[in-house]
Amino acid sequence: MDPRTKRILGRISIFTAIAVAATYVTSFSVRWAAGMPIDWLSWVECLVIPIVVGTPIGWYVFSQGEDLQAAHAKLERAHLDLNKAHERLAFNARHDHMTGLLNREGFLHQLEQHRERNDSHVVLIVDADHFKRINDSYGHPKGDEALMKIAKALQYAVRRKDFVGRIGGEEFGILLVSVSLDEGMQMADLIRRQVQCIPWHPDASEAPGLTVSIGGAAMDRAKVADVLRQADRCLYEAKRLGRNRVAFDYSIPAVA
Repeated sequence: MDPRTKRILGRISIFTAIAVAATYVTSFSVRWAAGMPIDWLSWVECLVIPIVVGTPIGWYVFSQGEDLQAAHAKLERAHLDLNKAHERLAFNARHDHMTGLLNREGFLHQLEQHRERNDSHVVLIVDADHFKRINDSYGHPKGDEALMKIAKALQYAVRRKDFVGRIGGEEFGILLVSVSLDEGMQMADLIRRQVQCIPWHPDASEAPGLTVSIGGAAMDRAKVADVLRQADRCLYEAKRLGRNRVAFDYSIPAVA
């Protein structure tokens, strides 16, 4: 006997027992008040009638209740699965599938969210140096591996409240939350040095290490597009000066 049937029969037994007891009390009270005799037939009627009438009614009612509970539980599971699927879709819509960082849309969303706050923030654009040479020399799988290593280094170098996104093929964006421009420059050079320390051995030959160039700009309630344009100009200045550099309004020499 399956658990569902056992639960239904158990409830029917309780329901029927209550009905029998109520029938005895009601019937005998009426007979006693009316001065009618209580014979053996009265005992049989008060026992049989509730069982015959109550059993099918109880089966219908309690089986419907079981089906309703099962449907409710199934609906709750479906709702949970739907919420999880929605969360996965929302995560995938805002994150890069390879690195797990924010994608361009997710990063721009964070910039817009923080632009309206009174705190000062700094935006960095980080570009992998000579990345085309890496792909051409060692293949795209090794290029993807290099991007993953850079992405992990960027995440390791920033604070928990900062945001890192992959906003292009080999280009990353970083939002340094609640920092001054001087602090942002120091953190940017720390990030640059963190990437420079990445162990990188794509083959047995002596290969150049991974480096990045970084351009930065302060975000003081300016338009996001203007901040990114300024950071991008600084990035190209860092590239022009020889790469593996940090540049804001002016260039900062690389630290050996």
